[in-house]
Amino acid sequence: MVVEEKAVGRRAIALVKSLRWILWVLLLAVVFATLEGPALLREAARAGHLPAGLAAVPVALLAAFIVGYAIYRFTLVRAGRYPAGKAMMQLALMSLFLALMVRWSAEPAAAGRPVDLSRALASSDPDLRALAAEVLRARPRPEGLKHAARLVGMLADSSPEVRQQVHATLVSLAGRDLGTGPGSADRWRDALAPAP
Repeated sequence: MVVEEKAVGRRAIALVKSLRWILWVLLLAVVFATLEGPALLREAARAGHLPAGLAAVPVALLAAFIVGYAIYRFTLVRAGRYPAGKAMMQLALMSLFLALMVRWSAEPAAAGRPVDLSRALASSDPDLRALAAEVLRARPRPEGLKHAARLVGMLADSSPEVRQQVHATLVSLAGRDLGTGPGSADRWRDALAPAP
């Protein structure tokens, strides 16, 4: 009977060890999904490209990893090849992180539409114009391109801070620096003109 139990234990350990490569692949998927997934999925859902329920994918991947990891560790613990306390602590920390991920993914995305920057870009306050130009760099590229003509005109703004922020935003939109000297406005217009 003891010999048979040891043989079953060895088979289980061999199976679990061969499955650890699946856990590694799942872990890489979980890391990417956890770091990049929620923001990308929320943005795609907000744009209407994906169903909103897909925001739960990173959480589901993390839960699958934790279940697989628990099976792996407890099999090794039962075989006497891994300390039980260490396995329990690791699983407790993973479960805590899973709970945080569930909470973060359950939070609704920021309600409402982003503020229209047209008035801020046309403001008489140079600080507000500079701030609006800086904020455009964080917005999706299509939104920045809607303001490209106004930004090109602002290259000649009286405020050095506005000119600096506008230039940085134009570089971000065009993907290259076309300068700020004489004739640069025409180069920027050509580079940022909508495709026919």
